[in-house]
Amino acid sequence: MRRLTDEAFASIPLLIEQGMTKCEIAARYGVTSSTLQVQCSRRNISLRKGGPYLPRRALVMPEGKLSISTHALQALRNAARAMGTDEVRLASELLETIIKDDLYKAVLDVETV
Repeated sequence: MRRLTDEAFASIPLLIEQGMTKCEIAARYGVTSSTLQVQCSRRNISLRKGGPYLPRRALVMPEGKLSISTHALQALRNAARAMGTDEVRLASELLETIIKDDLYKAVLDVETV
């Protein structure tokens, strides 16, 4: 039996959101569905589409609130954990990089004219 990596845990919320079932995800990573369920539970990763929280969460910013889906927030937390940081620092670094490198359209997949 294989062991789930931090990267695998970070990708699970997105796979759930894309419609994969618990059994399909377990098969993808070579573990049983019960192992996946237990390991995700220990890491507070929901295997239900939409997750266990309210649909949107608000992050307070000096000028107002930043609304982010629960799924995105959980994925950010998982990715941050896998990278050895926290979600606030990772979100800040992502925004800084997008701004610094003018990646707005690329990130949002908007056609340039």
